[in-house]
Amino acid sequence: MPVGLAAVTVLAAVCFCIFFGISYFNTVGLLKDTKNNLKWYQERYGDRNAASAASSEASSETGSVAASTSGSSDRSGNVRKVYLTFDDGPSTMTDRILDVLDRYHVKATFFVVGKTDSSYQAVYRRIVTDGHTLGMHSYSHNYSEIYSSVDSFQADMHKLQEFLYETTGVWTTYYRFPGGSSNTASKVRMQDLIDYLGRDHITYFDWNIYGGDDVDARTMVQNVTGNIASYSDAMILMHDASDKEETVEALPKIIEYIQNMDNTVIVPVTEDTVPVQHHKSNEK
Repeated sequence: MPVGLAAVTVLAAVCFCIFFGISYFNTVGLLKDTKNNLKWYQERYGDRNAASAASSEASSETGSVAASTSGSSDRSGNVRKVYLTFDDGPSTMTDRILDVLDRYHVKATFFVVGKTDSSYQAVYRRIVTDGHTLGMHSYSHNYSEIYSSVDSFQADMHKLQEFLYETTGVWTTYYRFPGGSSNTASKVRMQDLIDYLGRDHITYFDWNIYGGDDVDARTMVQNVTGNIASYSDAMILMHDASDKEETVEALPKIIEYIQNMDNTVIVPVTEDTVPVQHHKSNEK
């Protein structure tokens, strides 16, 4: 082999080895950084998937308990499902609501907001330990802020999601839009926000029965009980706030009415729940 050709061959081989040597060490360094980042994330947040699975399993179990204690069912499986949902908590009323639910052996769903006051930390945890479903209702509940852009909505939602996980150990994937998915306050298309939730594997829930705002307990009972028979899946919206004494007063009568209905059970929202949703995908 000519000396010049041999030299070129050796040089090419050396360059080849150097190139792949650099690539190898870069890959090893990247893998090390990735492992370190993963370790940090797991130490801070734990295994979200395991927590989510455990939460879903617990919700399914509580749903079964509710089905056996909150009504009757026929052998055909034609059972009306009623979901008691409470927005805006926790509040000074939450423990009283939880006491009523416990007294009637009923499991419900709480779409909560973010409250860092230490007095509410135990309330978030009680919702979970009592077997109820924990959902999100935005961190700030500030319409002008969360509905100003997709980025603002995303930041608010994830702030609440991480806050609830750090407080209760539940990584919730259930959401209720402030004002519902049909609200007219949003400056961005609701479909864009809905699409974002879908990409993040989060299900949103509206309602088809509303207890009412600024009404007395008797009117709330009538608003709720007068409409349950119209739905095979009745999603009832009530509010959990410090000025909602009527919710606490109306709740026992609402539960008793439902428990006396044929083929009707009270259950919490789970991953198997068929969501009630106001927004139509073709709306602009």
